[in-house]
Amino acid sequence: MSKIKAILLFTMLMVAVSGCGSSGKEAHDVGEGGKQFEGWHGPPEDVNKKPFDFYYMKSVGKASPKAMDKRSGAMMQSTCTDAATTKVKGDLIGKLVGESIQGASGVSDGESTGAVVVREFSGKLQGVNVKECKALYKDDPEIPYSGWKECECVVFVKIPGGRDAVVAKAQELSK
Repeated sequence: MSKIKAILLFTMLMVAVSGCGSSGKEAHDVGEGGKQFEGWHGPPEDVNKKPFDFYYMKSVGKASPKAMDKRSGAMMQSTCTDAATTKVKGDLIGKLVGESIQGASGVSDGESTGAVVVREFSGKLQGVNVKECKALYKDDPEIPYSGWKECECVVFVKIPGGRDAVVAKAQELSK
């Protein structure tokens, strides 16, 4: 793959993913022991356990206007979590494919191959799941869970075979 195409693919993926965390707050402390939590890891119950068939990504969400108007903390929490999950679905596959095939040997045209691999894996995923979320604001003492007007979640998707499966599919498709 030419350097220009690699740079173009990387830039497009970064632009697509950059909308996922635009609140200005970092999620470095979402995850066990303050560990930054993105990329290929093990299952949610033990992220250090191999095989690394799970791809994790952070996403920011906002509570619905209806939850805010009702001043319902519980509704803010559920709608914020839903928003963070929904927002990340399209970006998650593109990011994991781009990150996995960038620099992989045997992939001649990463840009067009990446788009095909995204379509291939999008149809085979079992779904996006939430590992954990946190509120980004302190609660108003009068409204429990009101800090959930914005939240940050770590979401994940399982790809059997992990990064190696993504790279193998890209290599197969680029031939």
